[in-house]
Amino acid sequence: MDEVIERKHGPGLLRLDESTREHLEVLAEGAAALAEFSLAAISIRDGDELEVVAAYGPGVADAIVGRRLPVALLEAELANSDEWGPWRFVPHDRETPEIADYGYVSDDVVVDSPNAWHPRDLLAAPLLDDDGELLGVLSVDVPLDGLRPGKLQRELLEKCAVVTRRAALVALERMALGEQVRLASQAREIVRRALSEPSLDLVVEASRAAIMSCFDSIGMWFLALDAQGGTTSAWYAADAAAGVDPGTYGVEDMLMQVSRTAWDDQRVVPLHAARREDEGPTAADLERLSELLEQVGIGSALLVPLGAGSECTGFIALARPSRKREWTPVELDVALDIGHDLGIAVANARQVDQLRRIDSYRTELVNTLAHELRNPLFTVAANLEMLEDAELEPHDQKSVASASRGVARLSGVLEDLLTMARVADPHAVLESETVNLLELLAVVEEECGGVAAAKDVDFVVHPPAEPFLVSGSPDELVRMLCNLSSNAVKYTDAGGRVDVRLTRAGAEVVVTVQDTGIGISEEDQRQLFQEFFRSTNPDALERPGTGLGLAIVERIARRHSGHVELSSRAGDGTTVSVTLPLD
Repeated sequence: MDEVIERKHGPGLLRLDESTREHLEVLAEGAAALAEFSLAAISIRDGDELEVVAAYGPGVADAIVGRRLPVALLEAELANSDEWGPWRFVPHDRETPEIADYGYVSDDVVVDSPNAWHPRDLLAAPLLDDDGELLGVLSVDVPLDGLRPGKLQRELLEKCAVVTRRAALVALERMALGEQVRLASQAREIVRRALSEPSLDLVVEASRAAIMSCFDSIGMWFLALDAQGGTTSAWYAADAAAGVDPGTYGVEDMLMQVSRTAWDDQRVVPLHAARREDEGPTAADLERLSELLEQVGIGSALLVPLGAGSECTGFIALARPSRKREWTPVELDVALDIGHDLGIAVANARQVDQLRRIDSYRTELVNTLAHELRNPLFTVAANLEMLEDAELEPHDQKSVASASRGVARLSGVLEDLLTMARVADPHAVLESETVNLLELLAVVEEECGGVAAAKDVDFVVHPPAEPFLVSGSPDELVRMLCNLSSNAVKYTDAGGRVDVRLTRAGAEVVVTVQDTGIGISEEDQRQLFQEFFRSTNPDALERPGTGLGLAIVERIARRHSGHVELSSRAGDGTTVSVTLPLD
């Protein structure tokens, strides 16, 4: 998900779309005709350079479109110019040596007159935005009459500059707006795809680059409230020049208060250094925040509340170095949408955290109960053993035997509970060593073979020709294999068969236990690995079990970076496969 939106604009425009370029070419042609010149060109600013993007005149487009000129060189050249309204005229004898290699020289001027146009004369009109920033330059060359413009032609030139500037600004603004909409849609899509990430940290990590790029931001402060009243906070900077983490200024509570109000109103809040525009209950907070922006060198910021339903669950604050550039309506709408999307991610993270806490509490409770029950159960079992050795009446002997069987079943349940608590505990450390699965199969055959024989079930272990080594806990892996095998024997009737195999699958080993037993319905298969689930099949319910066997298998497999697959049909046997990575 590590995607970055490609930007096509910075201080100027890096690349024009075809529609805007064609529009500027028409403007260049119109400027030449209106000003009564043979040639015209429009250059657009890209950072510290100007690029010729449109030209009109015989052969001039092929010669100069794509040429780039440093803005500093043009400014130095225009410092020697004569001002003709919006135009700047630099006679050839004032041309600076540094700019000589950048100009276009036409050989079409041949008028023999003291006022003749010289091939190296320069006439250019800077195209400025409403804040006086240079966006581009309109230049013309080779007047139709071959003479430098007189008073009447200068009036035409002034009208030409005004019309061209206005039309060029509209074209560039339209393109910038279209580009902004495209970037916003792309950012929104990236954020929504990031919601599939398994944790809040990964959601933010997968989408922050897209968010910062979409809003042309140098920094993003993310803060989310958890269900216990704590916070998750992070500051992401585009580079080292993006300033200090604003979290160090102790304004979290203030920003959360403003964010809650903004979430209630379903809006985002633009902030500007040393400038306050809002009125109302949060006005004092906004004034203080604006002063803080000025202190840390951030020109403007956009505070975006995060939330789900009626609850505000955090915010993101996007920073820009300049306060001149306003936050556009498109940006405000997209920011609010992203606030909704990230608010869902925060809400999901809080639910997952609560589920983890519940699961942790359940594990702790099961551990405590199992340990507390173990001692009295041991006492009961010891006393029953003494009674078995005593001389009792036949009726009393049957009662003791029945109680002993009950104690044995309870002991099995306790062992399953303790095992389940241990393998399901995310904090339980897996003490790994190299384990030969072939050796473990011998243990499984010894433990399950006798039970299978007593039931008249063929229990066949197919030893592989090579050892299969995995990394893990031998005790847990034996428990996993025994659970699978004893389960297969339990649900296979007399005359049936259970096969246990080890096979290689690339860099993994597959343990397969296949039986000819009673099988499992499709409905039961969907819940089979849940704790305490027992089959709905009456035939299966008659056979004793805790409903933890396969759940333990699944947890142990997961702890060993493996996975479990099951294939079965009611009345037609079951195949369970556990895949583990080879050491």
